[in-house]
Amino acid sequence: MKTFSFPALLLAALLLAAAPASLAQTTTPAPTTASGRTAHHEARAYVREQVLPAVRQQRQQLETQLTAADRAQLAIYRSQLREIRDKGQALRQSWRAAAGTPAPPTGSRPTLTEAQQQQVRQLRTETKGILASVRELAQQYAPNISRLTAVLEPRQQKWTADLHAIIGRAGGPAETAAHAGRHQRRGGPIGRLLRPTAFLLLDPIAPAPTVRAQSRVYPNPATATTQLAYEVTKAGPVTVEVLDSRGNTLRTVAQNGQQDKGPHTLAVDVADLPAGTYFFKIMTRAGAETRRFVKE
Repeated sequence: MKTFSFPALLLAALLLAAAPASLAQTTTPAPTTASGRTAHHEARAYVREQVLPAVRQQRQQLETQLTAADRAQLAIYRSQLREIRDKGQALRQSWRAAAGTPAPPTGSRPTLTEAQQQQVRQLRTETKGILASVRELAQQYAPNISRLTAVLEPRQQKWTADLHAIIGRAGGPAETAAHAGRHQRRGGPIGRLLRPTAFLLLDPIAPAPTVRAQSRVYPNPATATTQLAYEVTKAGPVTVEVLDSRGNTLRTVAQNGQQDKGPHTLAVDVADLPAGTYFFKIMTRAGAETRRFVKE
């Protein structure tokens, strides 16, 4: 069996469609040392707090220059990439459950079977297809994007220098050299963020933070019926779906146009599901969350 860096395969989905924290994850690949992890977290925070607001402000100016059809199409692309991200999360959880471990050791890569490698390749192919369409659309607005990103070039030099300093201070000489090498080869996280495809795909409206471990499933394992308890932090529409172990949507079990803020409980009939691992996907105004359950 081979080992794959799963986050690397979904980098585009995480970079371009998720929340600011996920965008900031592009500063460095996951390091393996304590000092490297410290540098990694500091760099992520810097991008999230110092870089993204300025880039998003320029991206907001581009929004008024897009046609209504193109704005709608970009929203579809972002939604598709979020679905890929959610599928990837569900896949990782199912693999860990099958292996009987909560997560791989820090800095290690999961060992995947041939079937799992095929699932990764499928998600990667879907991501590449979407990004190719976004790239084609970005070409239509190339002069506009170039003018808007050019305004950020003086600040880009400072951002890059600050990131090097963060890595050097917290990560030491080895991390500094590795970071400098990656920056030289790939243009660094700032350069990637200002490329036309990434700039166009960036949501001009800062997304709300995702839901964090507010839900639970009981009984789990389930036989005929299970209860899903979840928290609505912002009143609004709520949708709950059941996903299979590959992250594919099997059914929608709840679709409420409006739910009040606070705790809610949903009884779900799972009697017809074959034995195996499944996930609930809860989508609210505050974000999306998946919760694993087992059907016996």
